[in-house]
Amino acid sequence: MRRSRWTDLVRRPALAALYFLVLTPIGLCVRRIRDPLRRSWHASATTYWDHP
Repeated sequence: MRRSRWTDLVRRPALAALYFLVLTPIGLCVRRIRDPLRRSWHASATTYWDHP
């Protein structure tokens, strides 16, 4: 089925708006709540090695 010219013009800007207006704020809020890489410094820790 052939797409209309309107969907070709709207698709990329709509996906960019979805990304920047929805997904980016969600990702920033999640990073403010917790650190996914656990980069915090613990002065009392003897090692940072995680056993698998």
